Amino acid sequence: MGMMTGRVGAALAGALATTVLLVACTSGGGSPDDDAVPTAGSTTPATSGPATTPPPAADSPVTELGVDCAGLLAAGTATAFDASWAPRDHYDRDTVMPSDYAIAQEGGLSCTWNDGASSDGKNNPTEGSGYSGLLVQVLPHAGDVWPQFVEIYGDDPDGRCFGDDTFRGCSFDQLVGDTWVSILASGFDPSAEATPEQRFAPVVAEVTEVVSSADVSDDPWPLGGPARPWSCVADAAVEREAFGAGDDLFVLTPGGGWSVYAAAWSRAVATSCSILADTTPYSDESVLTGGAWALDQRIEFGLVDPDTAVSVPGLADGDRAYRSCSADACVTDLVLGDDWVRLTVDPGTVPDAEAASGRLAEGYVARAAATA
Repeated sequence: MGMMTGRVGAALAGALATTVLLVACTSGGGSPDDDAVPTAGSTTPATSGPATTPPPAADSPVTELGVDCAGLLAAGTATAFDASWAPRDHYDRDTVMPSDYAIAQEGGLSCTWNDGASSDGKNNPTEGSGYSGLLVQVLPHAGDVWPQFVEIYGDDPDGRCFGDDTFRGCSFDQLVGDTWVSILASGFDPSAEATPEQRFAPVVAEVTEVVSSADVSDDPWPLGGPARPWSCVADAAVEREAFGAGDDLFVLTPGGGWSVYAAAWSRAVATSCSILADTTPYSDESVLTGGAWALDQRIEFGLVDPDTAVSVPGLADGDRAYRSCSADACVTDLVLGDDWVRLTVDPGTVPDAEAASGRLAEGYVARAAATA
């Protein structure tokens, strides 16, 4: 299983996690710097053509825990819980946004052992998939946010198991030293030999022992930096122009939820938002500051096809764009400097979603250049 590490970022929520509530709000944008309004008059870089092949993959960040997923939990411990579970790369799946890489960007690990069925990345099955699996995530240097989590949700040092004959789950969230450990098991079959708690306990014991013994470093990933003022901008002017939409279009951003996802997302300066009119979805945006390496990994996995490279007017020399459209979504991946941006347009709402995606990407690149 590949090792996803370093200073990278996350998403929010998870139906199994007792640590998460996702609170939505209309806000001034998806980052602390959203008061910074794009300014006009900047010089627009020359248009670059589509890249036919990606550049060499950037070095990925390195976990500050000194172990990879195989070192965090032995495969035999996972299969002893459920024989259908095998180690898999948490990021080697279709439904990944830039913000999902936040835990890795922040020096942590996101590791999964599962049955290979489709999941949402938070250890929940996608519709009709019957997914069963284990998700273990660890985030170093989390001592500053942990007390806020405990204040809202209380402390549950031993974890818990829950469910019935239709669904079973176990969860554990705890600060081990200065590292946040989150363990979720879901969808497993019953056992006549042991209770869920008895089966879950060895997983918790092994992971927490490894983390407590780890020599945690603080060798920061050199990329990142402040939130980008061009991401999740509240006025949605670029989207209105691209979609021919009216003033009822607005930006909706996640507004809360204490979880290992939320902590990493905030630290990694990853943004994510949706653009809607009332409850009608038009598009989604996700940005990982310093996350170009993660898009290169998506290309290595074969989940972004380098042959889908497209030209975007105004794209700076060395930056890249890829676009793939289906009946479900039209996705444009942008590399802007060291950052990875994913813009997703909903074909069910937006007529000629591919053309609209082109207009959106052009407007987005111009806005980014104006605030660089």
